[in-house]
Amino acid sequence: MSAFAYLARSAVILLLFALPGLPAVAEENPGLDSLALKRMAQPLVQLDGQVSRRRLDNGLLIRWLPLTGRHSASIASHVAVGSRHETAGQTGYAHLFEHMLFKGSARAPGDSYGAWLGSLGASYNARTLFDATDFYLTLPSQALPLGIMLEADRLMQPSLSDEGLGNQQATVLAEMAQTIDNQPYFRVAMEFLLDQAKDTPYSHAIIGSRQDIENATPASLRAFYHKHYRPDAVTVALAGDISPAAIEELAQAFGPWLNPPGDALEPKTSPRGQRPGPIQGQVTDERAPWPGLLLAWPTVGRGHADAEAVRLLELQLFQRLANELERAGIAGRDSLLSYSLPLTMEEFGMTNLVLVPRARTSLDTLAERVEAQLARLASEPLNERELGSLKALWLKQRLAAIEHTESLALLLADVETRDLDHPLSGPWQRVAAVDSEDLMRVAREYFQERTIRLDLQPGWSTRFGKGLLEWLPAGVTDTLEDLAL
Repeated sequence: MSAFAYLARSAVILLLFALPGLPAVAEENPGLDSLALKRMAQPLVQLDGQVSRRRLDNGLLIRWLPLTGRHSASIASHVAVGSRHETAGQTGYAHLFEHMLFKGSARAPGDSYGAWLGSLGASYNARTLFDATDFYLTLPSQALPLGIMLEADRLMQPSLSDEGLGNQQATVLAEMAQTIDNQPYFRVAMEFLLDQAKDTPYSHAIIGSRQDIENATPASLRAFYHKHYRPDAVTVALAGDISPAAIEELAQAFGPWLNPPGDALEPKTSPRGQRPGPIQGQVTDERAPWPGLLLAWPTVGRGHADAEAVRLLELQLFQRLANELERAGIAGRDSLLSYSLPLTMEEFGMTNLVLVPRARTSLDTLAERVEAQLARLASEPLNERELGSLKALWLKQRLAAIEHTESLALLLADVETRDLDHPLSGPWQRVAAVDSEDLMRVAREYFQERTIRLDLQPGWSTRFGKGLLEWLPAGVTDTLEDLAL
């Protein structure tokens, strides 16, 4: 599922009042000093010392981490092709091709892939992102040879039949209708956000356009495959109950894969300057039951020097339990629901926030309170306890990811070049180096007075009723609101 599809589903659920409140990312952490944080990060450092890697002659990278006491293993294949690699007329191809790789290969025709893995009680899935496509599965360790064979076969010899393509075109179009077109606000809101990235490779939706999906053919998809699915663009990672023999089997399975002539193509990004000021828009949707507010801030890609400071600031602003929204009284007092799903790509980032107001609270009030909190963070440094708590929260999320072999394999499959020798602890070292001055600076540079705002408005009758409720005494409005909910 694409990143924007995740955002779609989350935003729609929120706007339909199906969630109880702020998402709880993690429990609050006590303030920790640098020594305590260093001890807390030791599992990352220790696992780094157990990770091995091997690059095959064709350029494919294998990375593996054996774990004792496990009875299963996970395989994750990271292919460096996402929606940003698509050209005009082929939007959505990366996502469509992801679907096709579950629908037949030379040694596993038709639905054999799912049938074989299902009979073993294995789990499997995939995700298409702006920069890459990830495939991952977890299966009993004794069935690892079968998993390796299936993974190599579908990446190297996919079947692209007319029947299979027709089925997956219908599936993708149904997904597009369900998560985007049939949901209040979302199509226009998504296009509004994508327009903010128009001078980057991220200016179209991962799921693509209906026309391009409908016009796809086996021949056009095969051309896309031969251009982008190549061994020197793939990393395969294994984690769990893994024997040395399994690594040899993996190398033998992928070794015959040859690169097509020429170098892998990487899209070039035009230089992007900061926008001079805030941007505001409005969309009206008669299907919507209530107004909402979408706020966004363009930030930086994950390889940027400010990436870790931006991530910590996002946690402080929107994703920790005692966050800045609560400090400002937005959560609970002025907002029924809030949700943030930051997007971090290779060369671009987008922090976002969806707010659903209380009956007595206007969208302007919500926006003003968020701006006030941004101004405060840009001018008042966090104390050492607050900063330690924030870094501990980041660490808890990272440590949670390495508890399961599937998420661990995904981490190992997608490692930045600068973290080649420290794939698990490298990002933590950069987070640990962030100080309060860094957080204040990124708040000023990327957030303060840089807000992209989209007002999500329902039909006129709901807007009129909402406007009346904003003028009533707070006690009366709250009573009516409680009755309605």
